[in-house]
Amino acid sequence: EEVHEMLDGVLGDYTFKVEGHGLDLTLSAKDMGMSLDSKSIADNLLSQMNPWAWPTEIFQNHDDTEDLVSTFEETKLAETIQAAVDAVNAKGEAPKDAALAYDESVGAYKIVPEEEGNTLLADVVMEQVSKGTVNFAPKVKLTDAVLARPAVTQDDPDLAAAREQANTYLQGVIDLAMAGQVVATIDAATLAEHIKIGKDLEVTLDAEPIVADIKERVNKMDTTGATRTYTRPDGKTFTVEGGDYGWITDSQATADKVGEALKAGKGGTIDIIMKQNAGQAPDENGRDFGNRFIDVDLKKQIARLYDEDGKIIWKSDIVSGLPKDGRDTPTGTYYIKTNDGASTLRGYKPDGSKDYETKVDYWMPFKDNSVGFHDASWQPEFGGKRYKTYGSHGCINLPPEKAKELHELLKVGDPVVVHK
Repeated sequence: EEVHEMLDGVLGDYTFKVEGHGLDLTLSAKDMGMSLDSKSIADNLLSQMNPWAWPTEIFQNHDDTEDLVSTFEETKLAETIQAAVDAVNAKGEAPKDAALAYDESVGAYKIVPEEEGNTLLADVVMEQVSKGTVNFAPKVKLTDAVLARPAVTQDDPDLAAAREQANTYLQGVIDLAMAGQVVATIDAATLAEHIKIGKDLEVTLDAEPIVADIKERVNKMDTTGATRTYTRPDGKTFTVEGGDYGWITDSQATADKVGEALKAGKGGTIDIIMKQNAGQAPDENGRDFGNRFIDVDLKKQIARLYDEDGKIIWKSDIVSGLPKDGRDTPTGTYYIKTNDGASTLRGYKPDGSKDYETKVDYWMPFKDNSVGFHDASWQPEFGGKRYKTYGSHGCINLPPEKAKELHELLKVGDPVVVHK
């Protein structure tokens, strides 16, 4: 009965302060709606005593703290503490876990240390307040244990392992080459953009966006029909557009090969897979043919074959296509399709009827099998302006002896540049 009365009396006048780490509260038992089942507490204390051992019991401590704590946690105190903690946290800085970050200056991942912050853990604050008020203390001074702590620190072994894995992926730098020249690179910075580090510190490389980008970039490397500006060995510069010469890439096969290399974590040089090759990677002016090529100057009515050293090894006056009725010689960059010798050339009118049928000793087509170089014994002269009146149906007419010389020098695949 005395314990019962004592608890009721103490609780009625009890006020206490909560201080530390941004909290400064003065609370009263009455405002908090606190209540104690003092009778059950006293009865519980009494039940723990052995009346037959009173000589020793009188000297023992009887702690009923657990009953007091459980009673307090069921009051308004928890809600009040939570609101106060939320107000402090709204103005504070939450802790930051240690993490990995790509350092472009060194081309590797590094560990960024954790940041402590100053936000509070409401459940720990409540625990300390509860324990303090159990003994009706006038003040509860919060310890550092109420501060939220980073979950991952810089010395975490899992973080170190994640850094090692991420840096392993960075070793997969890939160069894409065309004709022995690097034309694109998947560098460490690009890889870092697609390295994913999960909350569980699992490290993965998302290769799909990289592969898709490579496919798109390789597609743009096709040069057939492109505009090319080049300087002839005599110093004259020409720009020509069209034709079927040039690189034709297999972008899907190349992308697949890149994807396999990325998954395997293997860097190095990958040659772009081609469906059709050219002489060199395009320069800044689009030229993708080497020093060896045939230059057909329609304005001057002269054709020249240059060798790998840029020297003229064959030259001839020509008669090109008649500049009307669709018989012009097509301009553009082409390549020699065949060089088999004699052939019969046939032409047809728009209505399908035969226009001509002519046998030649040397047939060297460069546009499909319809336009090419050949001997023209029926032409009494070549060069000048003869093509304007007696031009061909689009082919390059040559003197028979010059056609024979060209036939003996020409290689299938040699570039042919036709310009005005």
